[in-house]
Amino acid sequence: MIKSHSEDYLHLNVSELMRELQDLSATYNKWYGLKVDRETELKQVYAKKYLELKNDVVKRSQKEIEVLLMQDREYLAAKKLVDNADKYYLSSKLSYNNKNTEISLLQSELKRELQLFGKERL
Repeated sequence: MIKSHSEDYLHLNVSELMRELQDLSATYNKWYGLKVDRETELKQVYAKKYLELKNDVVKRSQKEIEVLLMQDREYLAAKKLVDNADKYYLSSKLSYNNKNTEISLLQSELKRELQLFGKERL
């Protein structure tokens, strides 16, 4: 039997919805923390490599140092970790927001139906 979307609010499993939202929230927070950690590591790598190049025997301009930094393997590896953490952070944020919106819509449907039911009884 095919159930229409308008009947979803009648079969709410609140504990299941809250568990899903909590799981998505935990994932969202985990990836945010990892994203911040990876960004900090990238800044540390950048600073370390910058000082190495700045204090090198060969004198370089600011622009030359930046170009060399952007080609450095350690910097590129750290940047890839930041990009990966950012990708998963955004994905988990989207999942959390989608679930939150779904719950809000179901609540709105239920509220509307209860109001209509109340008016019909009068």
